[in-house]
Amino acid sequence: MGTWQASLVSEGIIVFFDSDCQMCQGALRWLNRIDAHDRLLFAPLGGETAKEWGISNEDDSMAVVRNGETFRASEAARLAFGEAGGMGKVIAGVLKVIPFSLRDWGYRWIAKHRLALVKTESCGIPEEGMREKLLD
Repeated sequence: MGTWQASLVSEGIIVFFDSDCQMCQGALRWLNRIDAHDRLLFAPLGGETAKEWGISNEDDSMAVVRNGETFRASEAARLAFGEAGGMGKVIAGVLKVIPFSLRDWGYRWIAKHRLALVKTESCGIPEEGMREKLLD
């Protein structure tokens, strides 16, 4: 199974997320739905894949690895949306025109308050078609 996972990672983009956050899980489900080319892979910040890439869950609620390079905060979100395609490209385009410092400030504010902003009892079980894109 390791070879299969390694080949997927070399061609895909890994989106690391806070698996305890309902907002993050909702964003991942949406990204999965609009990922027309199945390029996105998903991994929890506290999982083995995150450890292998040296990604910590202490500073951000999201990170993206593309072509071996790690992006964090608002740039990670912008890349994830853009790589998913469809409406995600529109969102990525809007984010790109916002000055980086303002965009990152907004991202960090939302990340800091995300657990209080979304209160739901919904389950974090992946939806159909997402399970094969989940890394540990």
